[in-house]
Amino acid sequence: LSMSTNSDTPADPSQKDVPLGPACMVVFVCFLIGLCIVIAIMAYMLTGNQGKRAATALRKQLIPWVDESSLSKTDQSAIIEELNNIANMMERDQLTPRQLTRLGVRLSDSPILQWGTVEQVLKFVQTNEEFNATEREEIQRTCDRWLRCAAEGKLSMTEMDFAFQGCAAKDPRSGRMTLRPDVTTSQIREFHRRVLGVCDKYKIDSEPFDKSISQVFHSMIEDGLAEK
Repeated sequence: LSMSTNSDTPADPSQKDVPLGPACMVVFVCFLIGLCIVIAIMAYMLTGNQGKRAATALRKQLIPWVDESSLSKTDQSAIIEELNNIANMMERDQLTPRQLTRLGVRLSDSPILQWGTVEQVLKFVQTNEEFNATEREEIQRTCDRWLRCAAEGKLSMTEMDFAFQGCAAKDPRSGRMTLRPDVTTSQIREFHRRVLGVCDKYKIDSEPFDKSISQVFHSMIEDGLAEK
């Protein structure tokens, strides 16, 4: 796939395009979502039953990040409640090192917490007159397939970064991804083409997917807590 070009309108200098490449992937994952979970795991492993340090890492890093994300308020509330429950379990030393490790892997490599950017794309498509009814329906259906792909654990952050290259930007301090204010319809169409390519690559079912972001997140947490 070829990289799409940025629009001609100057972007906010405080933001930059979503990066590509393994090095950027490491920075994005480690310093965005995974870092706080890694800290939580390390704290738990090093201090034994002093799970309060691990809970503090969640409450001071990941929960505020979610609260300021572009996810819908409904999904934000449900995800924050879930994370607070995990923090409570950490404080009561109810999680094993294995469970913490599994949670860390899922949270650090899952694109779910960045899904607000996908919702911004869908809103842009629905309100832009350059997209006809057929295009709007196709893009919605493809994004539903993409969410199913993420729910099945097949979508990586590298693929999400690549799909958003050119049409999304991320804050250099938090790594929070948002749709560029100067995004063009051609960039959105390229985004759709790339997302469709990912779905076809993994042979994702095109049947309607009726789970919300928070429900997908909940399933991911349940899988991480399972002692397998």
